[in-house]
Amino acid sequence: MKSSHTRTWAYVACQLGGWGLYALINSALALMTPARTMPGSLAALWAFSLCGALITHLGRAVLPLRAWARLPVSQLTPRVLVTAVGMGLAQNVTLLGVSVFVLRLYTLEQASLGAFFVSGFVWTVLMTLWLLLYFTLHAVERARTVEVERWQLEAAAQAAELRFLKSQLQPHFLFNCLNSVRALISEDPARAQEVVTRLSTLLRYALSSRDRETVSLEQELQVVRDYLELEGVRLESRLRVREEVEPATLSVSVPAMLVQTLVENAIKHGVAQMPEGGEVAVSARLREGALLLEVSNSAAPASLPAEGSGVGLHNASERLRLLFGAEASLHLDRTLPALTTARVRIPLALS
Repeated sequence: MKSSHTRTWAYVACQLGGWGLYALINSALALMTPARTMPGSLAALWAFSLCGALITHLGRAVLPLRAWARLPVSQLTPRVLVTAVGMGLAQNVTLLGVSVFVLRLYTLEQASLGAFFVSGFVWTVLMTLWLLLYFTLHAVERARTVEVERWQLEAAAQAAELRFLKSQLQPHFLFNCLNSVRALISEDPARAQEVVTRLSTLLRYALSSRDRETVSLEQELQVVRDYLELEGVRLESRLRVREEVEPATLSVSVPAMLVQTLVENAIKHGVAQMPEGGEVAVSARLREGALLLEVSNSAAPASLPAEGSGVGLHNASERLRLLFGAEASLHLDRTLPALTTARVRIPLALS
């Protein structure tokens, strides 16, 4: 409704502005040649412009111009030419009647057949220009509408893909947490209560993150700490944790569950596979207009999975791409024999 109302006002403004400008230009030219200006000629110019506005408006109301605007050029061209000739003839006949019977600029006997044909040709050209302008504006509007619809479809597709990725991620995350709690319940029921409290916090966060694509790094790190406490129950002294986070990074937005996924992957494929355990290090800093996140873990090279494997890492990488574009990245660094580092880059301008 709002779009139709705006389009109507735009059409009225173009009609009044275009034909008004035509009358002003011709009036100015007439005033520059007063010797040739007949009495009432200025009024006639404005009357002619008013007739032009009425003829074109009737043509727009009667003819299916909006439907024609969707036709290819090969089919549109003959319609434009025939319509321009018809509108030009209608305008020419109307002006002849106005000049003779209303303004009485001359009599019907004084009218020249040659002047009538010349005037008809001029008005046909003007009507052609009017039609071309009309169809050009509609083509621009249609192209803009198609572009907006394309972006809306892409946004809807990205939102659906994000929901799909998160639906894959959360069950995997919850399954690992429940395994940690199960191992503790039979050994230390009292401590199990504390762990269940932490697990409930994790569950609440996991469920609430379904409605939020991003959270602050501070929120994400708090959940990561709860998760590490849970894993610490299972791995005990085998798990060592180090955190190096610059205070300025805490307010930066990151994908929900991103850091937790990287930490979970570091424990699953690193520390948990080593009898003597190892260290998980989380660091965050701001460099060159971007947030740089790193999650490192001690690991035996032989136990490492192939790069790109694992639902968690794949989903995390896809979510980064969808949320922050091509400038965001996630990759694994295995250049050191006994260390794996997941490096994330998130541009601040988009976070």
